[in-house]
Amino acid sequence: MKDTLIIGGGISGCTLAWQWYFNDKSFTLVTDQKKGSSAVAAGVYNPTILKRFTSVWKAQEQLEYMLPFYQKIEKELDCKLFHPYKILRRLHDNNEQKTWVAKSEKPELKPFMKGSISSLKIDGINAPFGYGEVTQTGWLDTLTFMSKSYEFFKNLDSFHAGNDDGLSFDNQSVIFNTEVFDHVIYAEGYAIKDNAKFNYLPLQGNKGEIMLIKVPDLKLNAIIKAGVFIMPYKDDMFWVGATYNRHDLSDNISHAGAQFLSSRLEKILTVPYEIVEYKWGIRPTTVDRRPFLGAHPNLKNHYVFNGMGSRAVLIAPWASEQLHNCIFNNTSLHPDIDIQRFR
Repeated sequence: MKDTLIIGGGISGCTLAWQWYFNDKSFTLVTDQKKGSSAVAAGVYNPTILKRFTSVWKAQEQLEYMLPFYQKIEKELDCKLFHPYKILRRLHDNNEQKTWVAKSEKPELKPFMKGSISSLKIDGINAPFGYGEVTQTGWLDTLTFMSKSYEFFKNLDSFHAGNDDGLSFDNQSVIFNTEVFDHVIYAEGYAIKDNAKFNYLPLQGNKGEIMLIKVPDLKLNAIIKAGVFIMPYKDDMFWVGATYNRHDLSDNISHAGAQFLSSRLEKILTVPYEIVEYKWGIRPTTVDRRPFLGAHPNLKNHYVFNGMGSRAVLIAPWASEQLHNCIFNNTSLHPDIDIQRFR
């Protein structure tokens, strides 16, 4: 018998699996490896909301947990996943400069936002009013994180590539194919809307579109945020994103999304670029911007781990510990993330 069956192999599901691994718990990670939002996530982590100059809920606590968590994974996988980069928020005018300086003095933002305005000149970027600098930021190579995790857990006989058709239950246990588990956790992202056990939760789909561009003349060692973000990737390539659309949830790149990305990019980029690829996915977002964690109100041994939205890289490690301690140490979940708030 194993401790836990984890259904869903995106950022959230892989993070859960690592949390169980580091705590010497047995598990099987099940994924159909279909394209979800994790497969197109640029992997940026940022403790601030730069559209409104506010801080992310429990940002410092999540950051302090996230950093050593991913470093331990890098050591296990013997590969580079984690890339610290500062974020430079391009400022639009003098009023925004003043707002930045004032906001940077707030106690919840001071650890992340530098108070002075940066006049850094970057060839190829139009920023006449300079930048506000955000620290403790960067990106996780999500595609490598997931693919290497699958390989690692497969070698431990803790991975199943396919759907969950072999899933059944009795009064005490979860049964998958020939294995028996004490618990099952659904970390399916937006696909949970088709899960009859947890589709009562008010999950919202939010389509995100990004593009990969090649810009040989752009030398950048930071992430630029200016309506869209421009993030260094590799070999003169950069990720540009992202859109947020709750209405068009079609499984393709939209004309409006592509036009939005290009038009915003061309307002700040002054050198030629080539579009290499478009990607898209549906993020699982929540009405109150808090994740969904916890036990099903009626079904024994059934749990959910969902709703990380665009901040899965930052919040999932911390949240995975909360759920682990809830299940195995009988601790209470924070009421802001416990699904009992929707009972």
